[in-house]
Amino acid sequence: MDYTQGKARIMDALLAHGGLRHLVDVGADVLDNPVFVCDLAAQVMAMSHAADTDRAFWDEFFPGAKMDAENALAVGRAGIYDQVFSGDAPVYGKFDFFPGRFVGARIRSRDEVIGMATIVERSPLGEHDGELLVVLCQAIVLEMTWQDAHNRTSSALLDVISAAIEGTATTSELDLLARGAKLTLPRRSRVLVIGLGMGHSGVLFPFLQGMLASSLPSSPMVVRHGRLVVLLDLERHPEVPLRDIQACFANIPIRIGAGSSFETLAGIGNSYREARAAMELAQRSGSPALLADYDDWRIDDFLAKAASSLDLAAYLDPVMLRMEEHDRTQGTLLVPTLDAYLRCANNAQAAARMLGVHKNTMYARLERIQQLFDVDLESGETCFALALSLRMQRALRQ
Repeated sequence: MDYTQGKARIMDALLAHGGLRHLVDVGADVLDNPVFVCDLAAQVMAMSHAADTDRAFWDEFFPGAKMDAENALAVGRAGIYDQVFSGDAPVYGKFDFFPGRFVGARIRSRDEVIGMATIVERSPLGEHDGELLVVLCQAIVLEMTWQDAHNRTSSALLDVISAAIEGTATTSELDLLARGAKLTLPRRSRVLVIGLGMGHSGVLFPFLQGMLASSLPSSPMVVRHGRLVVLLDLERHPEVPLRDIQACFANIPIRIGAGSSFETLAGIGNSYREARAAMELAQRSGSPALLADYDDWRIDDFLAKAASSLDLAAYLDPVMLRMEEHDRTQGTLLVPTLDAYLRCANNAQAAARMLGVHKNTMYARLERIQQLFDVDLESGETCFALALSLRMQRALRQ
């Protein structure tokens, strides 16, 4: 691989922000040789595993993932460390304990040397491999700086989100906390809460978060209580970008709850609670939809809360109760038919698709409902009363 191609690959790996190990793996692939990074105390920070044979190689070369003391002393006595740490140029060396050569280059952050990256020559070195190693060292510094800043930002963002959710800070205190941490937050947001499906642990989120952050760069996100909390930037994403989110999680099943929009940090708490409520209500109802938007579940949430203090059964529409009894005794499916029809805004064909039945079957069932129970499904007031009763019934059952 020539210098230009190799440098481009290393820079692409840096932009991916996959961490030190990822950079070292890409560097080793570019250089076609194992690469390791150590600090000033000769402690190994990362070893490449770009090739299948690297793991066995490192087990032999660095038993216990530590540099052999005698070998490290031999390198020191040859003056290699002094040469590496005194300039940015790569330094070549050869020693009795290994048949190939070594190429080392320092990793320097501003005026401070923090470590060294080394190529172990298992395959013949290329003409520009030393220069590419210097590029890799520069990329490592940038990645470590980014990761450090990212970790600090994530911690500060988690503090702000937690304080808003728990109500432990006023609006001015939240603003002060965000300014002090130099957080860049969207002007207008809504909270998305992303939870993993059954059988998958929330420990996956720190690994998946980076992928999603690349797709939604203007939407800050943190992992909280085993869920991913996203402040979705509504100026960039007026609609929830389901396709982008699904692509990041591949085949891992997820659930998404979305709260209302807000423009001040104090609104985070309410939007978060709405997103959680929508997600939980959708899950309890057996909804197969990926996204549970609180706007669609607001009434259900109200009824769920009302059920704890009111006897909702007393407010159920008698027509719906008679329809349930008819289904129970006659083996019909009139209540699910009505429910689908009302959920689809009185669109019979859409309701038929929802239930997986022919449109003629849907029309016949709706006609039967109107004849048997003397209801007018053209009446907005009638439909509202029946839809509300269906929702109250779900709240009672849940």
